[in-house]
Amino acid sequence: MALRDYVARRLVTAFITFLLVVTGNFFIFRLMPGDPMLWYMQAIRQQHQQMPPEELEKLEAQIESLFGFDKPFHEQFFIYITSLFTFDFKISITMELGKPVIDIIAERLPLTILLLTPAYAIAIWVGMRLGAEAAWRRGKKFDVAAVAISLFFYSMPIYWLGVMLQIIVAPTGWPIAGTLDWTYWQGLGATSGEKTFLQQFVDILAYDPLGALVDLISHMLLPVITLVVYMYGGYFLVMRNTMLDILTQDYVTTARAIGHDDQTVLHRHAKRNAMLPMITIIVLAFAGIFSGAVLTETIFSWQGMGRLIFDAINARDYPVMEACFFIMALLVVIANLIADIVYGFLDPRIRY
Repeated sequence: MALRDYVARRLVTAFITFLLVVTGNFFIFRLMPGDPMLWYMQAIRQQHQQMPPEELEKLEAQIESLFGFDKPFHEQFFIYITSLFTFDFKISITMELGKPVIDIIAERLPLTILLLTPAYAIAIWVGMRLGAEAAWRRGKKFDVAAVAISLFFYSMPIYWLGVMLQIIVAPTGWPIAGTLDWTYWQGLGATSGEKTFLQQFVDILAYDPLGALVDLISHMLLPVITLVVYMYGGYFLVMRNTMLDILTQDYVTTARAIGHDDQTVLHRHAKRNAMLPMITIIVLAFAGIFSGAVLTETIFSWQGMGRLIFDAINARDYPVMEACFFIMALLVVIANLIADIVYGFLDPRIRY
């Protein structure tokens, strides 16, 4: 009964939070300076300079009707809500003119997942492992050095770290930007620049599977290292502080008193209980994969979700921004809900 009531309360809270986020997402982009229709028509005129004025007016009327700009505010909100819950995010108005937003996201998302999944996994594993060891050796040289190094990298701006790594690695000839060596592959006739990234990558993979994977991994390596070095410090500090509290508990003292060795006490007793506060952090980390790493992807010209958000902001392509922010918010709310429910299962004190 207690668990069921707890889950019900969490569901209600998550739903209210989601509605507030969705409403805020609607007003934020309506309050942005400038007129979305003006941006769209400017992009149309740049691409179709010979289009007659009457055709431009007809096209403008169609776009206004599509987004509901010609309707009252409450009707716009209804169109917006209907579109979001059916994942119909309309079309890009400046970046990729007239292309469905969902298609743009579908092209960029695999690259972000490919980059951030190993980066988060390695950073979490390293941070938790070192954090537990540092807490176990509190006050010793290992602990002091590990804390100092983690604080140093955690406080460092990630864009500066990325640029420094590029400067250091550039003389070696290792790839410092991009996703693939497009010039090389197009020169071999493996693909053409008229296709999307995924289509080109499939062509290259079919042409030379091993070469394509080596090329992709070599371009991934530097941004992954940047993300791991920057992120592991946060997980390290949280794990260390949690472990310091756990190691003072009576059951840890009892485990030592009955003769368990240090590794058994650390990993079987202390570390398992220290995982509870890490659940939310880990779940939110993987929920954040969708949003990408805006600064890292921009610095390394990695064409993922982070770079898409950056380009959409610069181009004032508000349908793309609106879709990205909506899915980001949805995933964060769901991740928090999952973490709360897992908490309830693992720790009976929480659900009571």
